[in-house]
Amino acid sequence: MKFLFQLATALPLWALVSPDPSGPRPGFAADVAVAPFTIDRDSAGVLRAVADTCFERLVRGLKAKGVAVAHYSKLSEKSLRVARPVHWAVLGHLSHEQGQFRAELRLLDVESGDEMRSYLNAGKDPEAIGNLGAAAADRIALFVQERKGAH
Repeated sequence: MKFLFQLATALPLWALVSPDPSGPRPGFAADVAVAPFTIDRDSAGVLRAVADTCFERLVRGLKAKGVAVAHYSKLSEKSLRVARPVHWAVLGHLSHEQGQFRAELRLLDVESGDEMRSYLNAGKDPEAIGNLGAAAADRIALFVQERKGAH
């Protein structure tokens, strides 16, 4: 119940985190493109809530580390190129099988579609799964900073 309360209080932050769901503003130079995470079938809405929490923590963590984030309402491996000139994209997926949540976040090269990094978490606690976003944000920010420094 505590998780649902935290989730309900965090949802209004969603509007602050995602001001433009259709893509970046003209002239906005983003480092990473993100889209809401995909989920398996979810009749009770639990997966969507956990996925949104993980996504919000990812975006908040990236921004806190100085990574510019471009939001896309729909982005997939097949449509990565719509995110150009952004170099990297983070796609996520959440499922629930045999009583366990399973989350996967993938950092992809927008131009080639190659997977640069993958972050996984599985367990019964939705709060721990939601925290994958923050943990991945730290590693993604480090990756972006290293790559930008190499240019």
